[in-house]
Amino acid sequence: MALPPWTVDLLRRGVADLARQATDPETAQNLKDQASKLVEELPRVAREKVDSILKQAEAGVGPFRDAWAGVASFQRPQSLINGSGNLTHERGSGVAVDSAVMAAAAPYLMGDCILPQNQRSTQPVERFLSDASGTEVQVLVVNSFDAGLSLIGQCGRRSGRILVPRCCAVPLQAGRSTCLADELQGWTGGSVRELGTAEGFTEADLVGAMSGCPGRSFGGQRTTTLVRLPRTSCTLDVETRRKHGVAEVVVAPLVRLIGKSSEGCCSAAELIKAGADGVLMGGGVLTGTPHIGILIGRTEWMKAWEEDPRIAMLQAPEVLVAMLNAAALLACDDGLPVDRLVSASESNLQDRAERLATQLSGLDGVTSATVTQEPATTPLGAGKLPSRQVLVRVNTASPAVIVERLTKGETCLIANVSDDGVAIDLRWIDPDQQAQIAQLFAAAIH
Repeated sequence: MALPPWTVDLLRRGVADLARQATDPETAQNLKDQASKLVEELPRVAREKVDSILKQAEAGVGPFRDAWAGVASFQRPQSLINGSGNLTHERGSGVAVDSAVMAAAAPYLMGDCILPQNQRSTQPVERFLSDASGTEVQVLVVNSFDAGLSLIGQCGRRSGRILVPRCCAVPLQAGRSTCLADELQGWTGGSVRELGTAEGFTEADLVGAMSGCPGRSFGGQRTTTLVRLPRTSCTLDVETRRKHGVAEVVVAPLVRLIGKSSEGCCSAAELIKAGADGVLMGGGVLTGTPHIGILIGRTEWMKAWEEDPRIAMLQAPEVLVAMLNAAALLACDDGLPVDRLVSASESNLQDRAERLATQLSGLDGVTSATVTQEPATTPLGAGKLPSRQVLVRVNTASPAVIVERLTKGETCLIANVSDDGVAIDLRWIDPDQQAQIAQLFAAAIH
């Protein structure tokens, strides 16, 4: 459509006026002056903009800073430095979750995100585990390890039966007195049967324990489920077990997700690869996650849970699943914080111990600070690692009193009484944590 004559005339006059202004010396000088003033104003404008951004950032991180500083109105937990030499000390490991795992949780905690639809949130960790175990697996993340135990207990309901080897009659976790069979008994209402002896069991023991088992199945799965701990003496070969239609679930509070057995610790992927149908593991220092329950199983076995109404009540929130996915990625390359501590060389520990001994020996009240070489323990006492300790003797109070004082305050330092002194083991202490020890010790001995 052609432009009307009045529009064409208006455009012509506008262009002519612009050309006249551009060629007019006075107008051109005004433009130059304005440009110079703008250039002079740029540093001030930029500085004000930076100040504004910094103020916004400070306001955003203020609550986090206050929480770490103890300013917040709510009670905050103690920071933990684990100088006991025991990775699974009853007070905790003292090993922090990796920053990459924390970063994975941030978008979910902000509340302004949309969760993916029609997609399993556990797909990343399932892919890593499937590759490592050589078979397709699925993962169910629940709120706690006990929540996972309650699900395993359901295998003993609906006319099913749970068998537990007597060689698994040991406390399930540190700090608990109950065994695996006792724990499951509470969730199944009496459908748990033990088999074998304290040394192990045979095919005949299995057949005998199965006598009288009902014929109906649980969720389409085999009627009998063998639930055991990750001990080689507590299982049969896969062919024999499957010949009798028995599913196997390994309950492992302290195992890795992925990786070969090392320092006496196996992995869930290895257990599945060896023939287990499912593995219930606990989150924590070895998985690089918060304390959650992780149920891993072959896809055909996991289908039993798809329609179970309990799942909706027990499933962990998406933020914890995101953290598990991020931790699994780190675990593939031995990049978890616990991996870095395990890989610390003896020479590194020796250098650190000597520096700490020098620091502590300069404190008033310390009579000596020497380096010792006792091994550190790994999960459930399954293995030992070379380590170094700083043995500190003081003349202001007894070692027991000093050890107790070190557990008080905003930061808890776990140490041991040894040879009339206080022993601080460095194997499970991060170098950044070590910088706080001298200050904590100085406060404890006076």
